[in-house]
Amino acid sequence: APSAHPTTNSRTMAMSALRMASSLGLRAVAPARARVATQSSRSMVVRAAVSTPAPVVVKREDVITSDPFNNVTDHIFEKIGTNLHKRPDHPLGIIKSVIESYFDEKYGKDTFTSYDDLYPVVSTYANFDSVLVPPDHVSRSQNDTYYVDNDTVLRCHTSAHQLEMLKEGARKFLVTGDVYRRDSIDATHFPVFHQMEGFRVFEPAEWEAAGKESVDL
Repeated sequence: APSAHPTTNSRTMAMSALRMASSLGLRAVAPARARVATQSSRSMVVRAAVSTPAPVVVKREDVITSDPFNNVTDHIFEKIGTNLHKRPDHPLGIIKSVIESYFDEKYGKDTFTSYDDLYPVVSTYANFDSVLVPPDHVSRSQNDTYYVDNDTVLRCHTSAHQLEMLKEGARKFLVTGDVYRRDSIDATHFPVFHQMEGFRVFEPAEWEAAGKESVDL
């Protein structure tokens, strides 16, 4: 069957995003660039997404090479830097802003640093080993992952940046970004999608003050 008009799809997706925000107890009541939400009787300013998404600078020759391990296609390369999550009126941008603002409201403004423009090409160590993916796990195969070369891939998940952030001293942060997996396209799969994750390191003083063991937090 022919697909619906793109504008209709966008509006439907935006309404779905707002319904998801509502399920978190938030209600958008102002335009995107100065979006405000309410939670119970308190008002909360939702972080505005970047009004003009600045493309991530990734050149074709950075990801499509003559390396025998390379399996990145032009179709995938063209998706890099689209940055849907940085568009204020796109459903992904709306959801990202709502979640960031929820963390600001609950834990204090900017307690969790937000990263949404990290370079999508990462080492296999960062993508797999640093998050304890077993050496024989199926996700490491060329059927599942886009390889630039034997040691470099397009990130399969935002968790590929955890080690990088920890080395830089970050202890509480949110990461949003486009991720890439060699999925066959169907009603529920596409080779490019988005993830957002939160990460926090609990210090000994925190669990001791709560009278808990580290594994209980």
